Amino acid sequence: MEALNLKGKKVSVLGFGRSGLASSKRLASLGADILVSEERPKENFDQGLISEIEGLGVKTEFNGHTDKVLDKTSLIVLSPGVHLDIPILEKAKLKGIKVISEIELAFLLLTKPIIAVTGTNGKTTTATLINEILNASGKRSVAAGNIGFPLSFVNDRDLDFIVAEISSYQLEAIEKFKPRISLILNITEDHLERHRTMREYSLLKARVFSNQGKGDYVVYNADDRFVSEIVASAKAKLVPFSRKKILDEGISVDSGRIIIRLKGRTIELMDAEDIFIKGEHNTENALAGAAAAYLAGANEASITKTLRKFKGVEHRIEFVTSISGVSFYNDSKGTNPDSTVVALKALKNNIILIAGGRDKMGDLSQLISEAKGRVKALILIGEAAERFNDAFSRSGFSNIFTETSMEGAVKKAMSFSKPGDQVLFSPACASFDMFKDYEERGKVFKDLVLSLKKVPAR
Repeated sequence: MEALNLKGKKVSVLGFGRSGLASSKRLASLGADILVSEERPKENFDQGLISEIEGLGVKTEFNGHTDKVLDKTSLIVLSPGVHLDIPILEKAKLKGIKVISEIELAFLLLTKPIIAVTGTNGKTTTATLINEILNASGKRSVAAGNIGFPLSFVNDRDLDFIVAEISSYQLEAIEKFKPRISLILNITEDHLERHRTMREYSLLKARVFSNQGKGDYVVYNADDRFVSEIVASAKAKLVPFSRKKILDEGISVDSGRIIIRLKGRTIELMDAEDIFIKGEHNTENALAGAAAAYLAGANEASITKTLRKFKGVEHRIEFVTSISGVSFYNDSKGTNPDSTVVALKALKNNIILIAGGRDKMGDLSQLISEAKGRVKALILIGEAAERFNDAFSRSGFSNIFTETSMEGAVKKAMSFSKPGDQVLFSPACASFDMFKDYEERGKVFKDLVLSLKKVPAR
């Protein structure tokens, strides 16, 4: 960090969310002169947090990024939600001001090896699983990044590893970020409103291993065409995982058994059906997590024991409750159509699907195909409602309802349901049109569902 020589120098942080606040606090501890610039109005934020950050000597501005961001600035640190092509960053480029992401700042401060998990779906589940396996093996690690708390918040003095969930947004502005072990779980259509093409999106995911060398590892999904293509350029050792084919090197399912073949050893871990979290997608998450933990030194017993008891993560196909014979599931982390397809596959028929939010403009054809014959009603909310309604209507769906609030959607789902039905909240969209993040969105859904228990049964 000394090479950046930030003490007493001006650093602008763009974004007042969790990443921006973490960056600002860390930079303040280094003696930097900090400005946090936020596009949204001041009243959108917790006034106590604003007072806290200003109490550290950090300057703030709201309602847009002004030229104050550039004035005498040595460095700009981006929060994940900030696009690189906004006007203020175009000006910064012309002025030669270095622009880095929050995870790049964190990497420059950390000293312990990072296990970085990326991909379109399954990141949170896999990162959490790896962290639990490492802890069960006696390794000291934390899960950070898009899970738990921002990477720049981590103090790794007493750690052996940092397990980081990393998004394509965070990889846009890295320079030296280099994990010891990187994982690419899958690449399906997502964030095209920002990245425009699948090629651009895939190449951004590939940045997770762009700085890795021969002493590092890339754990990748050998069943995914896009992933298999991009890892060909990696300089690190490739470690594939596969649910569909038996691998001579890597981790795969062979005759129903999970088998690791690495470093000249063959290790039979367990029956794949004994993984606690069910579904094909979770088998892939388990394979990836087991491979990464093994490479990090976890013992076989801890890997097996954790896979047998790990129950997954909040907001991902999470059972909430059953009311009058109707089961409710919270899948607020289903932020793209492919993720919602995964959730539909994990449940039986007679599904009432609640979807919608900030539209990422992804292809809906696979989602519609999976919903046919299985989704008995579709309830739409948010900015995406009109496009989703048009697409599903053209495909022959008739029970489509639009609600203006989550409360209305939950009540509509309950009124339409019968015993044996399953209400699945899996938005296939981002949350930012109605909520600050997917966690708040999922909590609101769960609270509304649980409040129905207080209403007399029909």
